[in-house]
Amino acid sequence: MTLNQWKPRQVTRNIPMRYTGVFTLALCIGPLLLGCESKVSTTPADTKVSDAAEKIQDAAEVTTDAARAKLDEYAEEMGKRLDELNTKFDELKDRAAQAEGEAKVELEHRLEQAKAKRDAAAEKLDELQQADAERWEKVKAGMEAAIDDLSKAFE
Repeated sequence: MTLNQWKPRQVTRNIPMRYTGVFTLALCIGPLLLGCESKVSTTPADTKVSDAAEKIQDAAEVTTDAARAKLDEYAEEMGKRLDELNTKFDELKDRAAQAEGEAKVELEHRLEQAKAKRDAAAEKLDELQQADAERWEKVKAGMEAAIDDLSKAFE
C-alpha cells in the first residue's frame, strides 16, 4: 500500500439521533444559562424612592443656594449704585444750599423729587434683600426701575 492509497478509516458509531439533538441543545443553552446573571435588585423599592427623594432635595437645596448667592451679589451691586446716587443727592443738596433766588427754588424742588425717589429705591433694595429665591426676579425689575428713575432725577 502506497502513501497515496492510504485513507483514514471512518469511525462511525450508532448513536441515536435524539441523543445528538439533546446534546447539541445542551451545548447551546448551557453557556447562555451560565452567562446570564440575574438583574433583579435586592434593594427594596422603598429605599430607591427615599434615595431619589433625597437626591431631589439635595438638588433643590443647591439650586436655592445658587439663586440666593446670585441675589446677594445683585443686591450688593444695587447697593453700590444707590450709594453713588446718594453722593449725587448730597451734591445736589449742597448746590441747593448755595444757590439763590429762582435757581434755589428749582434745585429744592428737584431735591424733594430726588429724595422721594431715593427713598423708593432704598425701599426696593430692602425688599430685594428680603426676597426669597423664587420671588427675587420680580423684585429685581422694580429695583432697576427705581434706580433708573433716581438716576434721571440728577440729570
